[in-house]
Amino acid sequence: MAHAQQQSEAQWWPTIGVMLGGLAVAMSQGSLNVAIPSMMSSLSTDLDRIQWVQTGYGITQAVLIPAVGWLGPRLGTKRLFLLATCLFLTGSVLAGLAWDVNSLIAFRVLQGIGGGPITPLGMSILYRTFPPEKRGLALGLYNFSHSFGPAIAPALGGYLIEVFNWRAIMYLNVPFALLSASLVFLSMPTTPDQPPRPFDAVGVVSMASFLVLFLLALSEGRRYGWGAPMIVTLFVLAGIALLIFLVTELTVTVPFVDLRLHTNLPFTMGCLIGFLNTMEFRGTNFLMPIMLQHLFHYTPLLTGLFFLPPALVMGVTSILAGRLSDLVQPRLLLALGLLVLTAVSFQFCAIDVWATGALLLGLITLRRAAQAFCHAPLTKATLHGIPEEQLHMASGVFNLHRTLAGAVGVAMTATVMEYREDVHSLILSERQALYPLGTQVATATIQEVLTQDGQGNESLAQMTTTVLHQQLEEAATLASYHDLFLLFAVLTLGSLIPVFCLRSGTRSTVRAGDAADQHATPPPAQPPVRRSH
Repeated sequence: MAHAQQQSEAQWWPTIGVMLGGLAVAMSQGSLNVAIPSMMSSLSTDLDRIQWVQTGYGITQAVLIPAVGWLGPRLGTKRLFLLATCLFLTGSVLAGLAWDVNSLIAFRVLQGIGGGPITPLGMSILYRTFPPEKRGLALGLYNFSHSFGPAIAPALGGYLIEVFNWRAIMYLNVPFALLSASLVFLSMPTTPDQPPRPFDAVGVVSMASFLVLFLLALSEGRRYGWGAPMIVTLFVLAGIALLIFLVTELTVTVPFVDLRLHTNLPFTMGCLIGFLNTMEFRGTNFLMPIMLQHLFHYTPLLTGLFFLPPALVMGVTSILAGRLSDLVQPRLLLALGLLVLTAVSFQFCAIDVWATGALLLGLITLRRAAQAFCHAPLTKATLHGIPEEQLHMASGVFNLHRTLAGAVGVAMTATVMEYREDVHSLILSERQALYPLGTQVATATIQEVLTQDGQGNESLAQMTTTVLHQQLEEAATLASYHDLFLLFAVLTLGSLIPVFCLRSGTRSTVRAGDAADQHATPPPAQPPVRRSH
């Protein structure tokens, strides 16, 4: 009994340390958006320059995630996690001391070098720490830390900016990172890792070149235009780097990123579902705050507080979904989450500017709860059946797919939004010309309201035109939001198809699979048993 209690304590202290590390990374990402205007004013820079504070971090993080598969065996899981946390901590402190925008970008890159390995490392640590029948719970707890951070970061960051300045949010994650490193250092045993893998220089350079060029083209495509020579050149160079990377990794004996993992059909289907689901998740996260502020005229602080209850619900539901995935087939929970996501997206296709706050809050909360049912069960079903010695690599490849999907989702959402706004504005303008009576009625109504408000005749015509133009823009924007939510519904509905290719992942099969992985030699063959007739 005492031995079981000691084993439980030895299991939970590293878990708390890993969760705090994930929380620190999530808070640094969630609090930055509210600080962008203050950074621009304080550092005397523009939006095109300040966006590299986020883009530089994202590119560095994407490059470092698959490196876990090579660095893990070389440095050891515990040492690599501590090194990554210390680098992330150092980058956070230095970013708070930045003296101009260039130094801030450089320190955010350093922060990304540390933040990149933390997520896949934390996932593989918990997957190894917990027994097979509780791994869904472990992944649910880790997803809770990634949900709780974005829940409290915008509101807390906005408060710190109002009381102090934008530099305060850079120190927000410092105590969590310090506590994470301390708990992991003191409680996590140094387990023997696999022998170091040879360094694949061509694979590293080609992969980094592809990721940097591809994400650079995605982030700058909206600014210069997708057909601009610079953007086309970046995509061509990224394609060449990708081709070199694929050929290299499929021909070398010990590749930097083991693409042969994709010969495992359930793992490949899990990566595909994760890519599509993350595109929808990041796209809606990017879209929702803009929609609330532009269409429903919420303030930034109120918008941040509006997303607090849904994020908390998502965190709690992540734990529930993780625990349920230990008891029932994870793919059933995943299918349920995708179906609810699809239904909610169709509901958003029908909202108008008169939608109440309660309706919006209910739909967003339901969406976040459904997304929680997609995360932990998907991770468990994807990594189920992967040998223990390949967990570092598999979790890195899985998270790489999701990181790329996040960049693609945001870029796709912004591009489609701008395009559909132009299309709907043109359609509504043509309708004004075709149906002048409706325009005359709307103009008369606006003039009557303005007159009652005390506006004089000299400015009445100009203000009427302005209000009519604003109404036209709002109608076009609302229609474009409907188009995007329809696209998100199609993405989630399409994600249901590869769900059927995932392994069942019942509790008995997980135990058997993991037991087989933990033995170097097969059990002795049993003599056949004769059946009596």
